[in-house]
Amino acid sequence: MSWEKVGKALAGVLVVAVAAVSLHALWRDAGRLQASLSYEYLTYPSQFSERISQANDQLKYERLQAGIEAIAQGALAREQVERLVGLAQAPYMQLFAKPFEAGLVDHRTGLVISLHNHGDTPVKDVHIRLPVKGLVQVRDDAGNDTIPDDATNLIDIPAIAPGASSKVWVYFDADYSQVRQAGISIVHADGAADVQVMRQVEGFQAWVARYAQVLVGLLGVSLLALLLLAWRWPGRRAAR
Repeated sequence: MSWEKVGKALAGVLVVAVAAVSLHALWRDAGRLQASLSYEYLTYPSQFSERISQANDQLKYERLQAGIEAIAQGALAREQVERLVGLAQAPYMQLFAKPFEAGLVDHRTGLVISLHNHGDTPVKDVHIRLPVKGLVQVRDDAGNDTIPDDATNLIDIPAIAPGASSKVWVYFDADYSQVRQAGISIVHADGAADVQVMRQVEGFQAWVARYAQVLVGLLGVSLLALLLLAWRWPGRRAAR
């Protein structure tokens, strides 16, 4: 291997690097939106479900009516007892109205969407379409939350400033596997977002993910060492 070939190879690498940097700059100027998705199967303490069952039993009409009548000892009319029962049940009825009839246990599939604008211009009209309806919370870069009252499968974010981020939490009452297998669409005024799905790994895959930068560095050093050996080895054979 001659120095001329090495020089040409280095020049080629330099040209490719310059082109990559230029393309990256153009990509950033276009207002590139990157989205990372992280799914999780949520679990809740069994004590919570047990307390919900106990509260449900204590707030039944029959128990409340009997308790109020025992305290009143006939001093209240039937209509007054009915009104007291209604007042006692009202907070519970509001707390466990749709979609929380069973508390939180029906919303065990969670999704976190992290949006980041890597470009130098604002990303406008961000539209997220979910596979099924879910309870949504949207937080902008300033920490302000937008929480729709009803479940939805459409999320609109007016704009994300350059270098800014936005985060979306979704809680589904659908099955975990159903949500994972279905597609999620994230688009904006200038095109589609670069979507990355995060998933949890264990064992060897987790080790590789943790030390990815070190492994890439070792690979680069190994390739450089092989190139040096390939360059020096023919010279040694010719000298012999």
